[in-house]
Amino acid sequence: MELNRRGHSLKIIFLKYLFSIAIGLAASAGLALVLFTAAYRLNGIVPADATEQFILQSKAKIAQTEPFDPTLIPEHVGYAYFADNGHLIASNMSAAERKKAVAFLRGEVISTPSSAYMEIERRGGVMVTHYTLKPRYTNPWMEAHFPPVNYFFAAIMVSLCFISAMAITLIWAKRLTKQLAPMIEASEEIAKQNLDFEIGPSTIKEFNGVLNALEKMKIALSRSLREKWTEEAKRKNQISSLAHDLKTPVAIIQGNAELLKETKLTDEQRGYVDFIAKNSTRISTYAHALVQVNQSNVSGELDIKSVHVSVVAEKIAALAREIATAYGHSIEESIHVGNSYVWADLKQLERGVQNLFMNAIQYSPEASAVELVISTTENFLEITVGDGGPGFSDEDLKRASEPFYRGDKSRHSSSHYGLGLYTAKTVAELHHGHLQLKNRPSGKGAMVTLMLPLEINQ
Repeated sequence: MELNRRGHSLKIIFLKYLFSIAIGLAASAGLALVLFTAAYRLNGIVPADATEQFILQSKAKIAQTEPFDPTLIPEHVGYAYFADNGHLIASNMSAAERKKAVAFLRGEVISTPSSAYMEIERRGGVMVTHYTLKPRYTNPWMEAHFPPVNYFFAAIMVSLCFISAMAITLIWAKRLTKQLAPMIEASEEIAKQNLDFEIGPSTIKEFNGVLNALEKMKIALSRSLREKWTEEAKRKNQISSLAHDLKTPVAIIQGNAELLKETKLTDEQRGYVDFIAKNSTRISTYAHALVQVNQSNVSGELDIKSVHVSVVAEKIAALAREIATAYGHSIEESIHVGNSYVWADLKQLERGVQNLFMNAIQYSPEASAVELVISTTENFLEITVGDGGPGFSDEDLKRASEPFYRGDKSRHSSSHYGLGLYTAKTVAELHHGHLQLKNRPSGKGAMVTLMLPLEINQ
């Protein structure tokens, strides 16, 4: 059911954000202007035309004082005093500046927006002053070491605008993060499959649309999980029932095998009866183990011991020969193990390898050889079982060890329930190992390797 939530549009939110940024920038510029004005009023800064006004106020005194007094000219003002015949009487200008002063006297336009020249008539001569039209610091040290007043004012304004924009952005980001919180919380809860929660509100219309979608996802996922759990429960019940139903025929086989032992049998017949009794016991054990796997209790039943790899290889090879003989196949053995140990439950390990052999025999041509390779590497004991069948498809390589996966029709029969490789994988993982599936390099036949880690400290 869609949640009925209203809120502001993101368009309105961003317009408010831009408006607040504009107000912040205007306030920053205003504050910088107030500081600049206060500096003027407190005589910390001299206005741009202050020098010009001073010269105008002192012009008469400069023109009439005899002899000429250079101290009447401010230190930062250049001057050149010429006689009527053009002879230079006194100056603090450079040669280049004096040329400009002479050009000014000739009527050429020399002044610029940032500097100006002024002519002062004196008896027997004329004086030209050159001064800049820019604000200055009243403090000589600041004038010498600080940047120009205009630049300093611009830097202050830019800094205040930047700080204002950053502060406003952080405030709005915090607000948006708060609005995003319900979506993040809902996503995390859904990811953990914890669906018993209420999705919080948001004041942004577009976010509410996402929250509505998450609410629908939550409901759909809850429905899907309930169906999955129901199917899983049914599957477990079916497996348990199948394992339970196996007990009766297995008990009959075991009973008849025991009765046959009481009759007069040849040595060969007694060997067959022993084989029947032994493997019917295995069937009963595996049926019990299947129930335990179904109930996720197998790991608690492990009897882990430190076993030499040669003992493991001997047990596996003997089991392989029994299975191959019973199904009319031969074994191509290759056993090369070092002087190492593994932590293993031999019964569970036999169970896993038996599933690998049954899987290989099922897909091998009739009366063909099944390959068994047992070797040790630096870190693992590797037990490889290979067949001469059609091999794994690409999908098989990804999913063959999944429970109840039956794969391509060319690699299964009606009696194949998709538990063999899954069981072998389970056994490997219980021993902290893993199962590796691949096809033969020649392309004909599959190879499955059960890898168990060797003991590090022996």
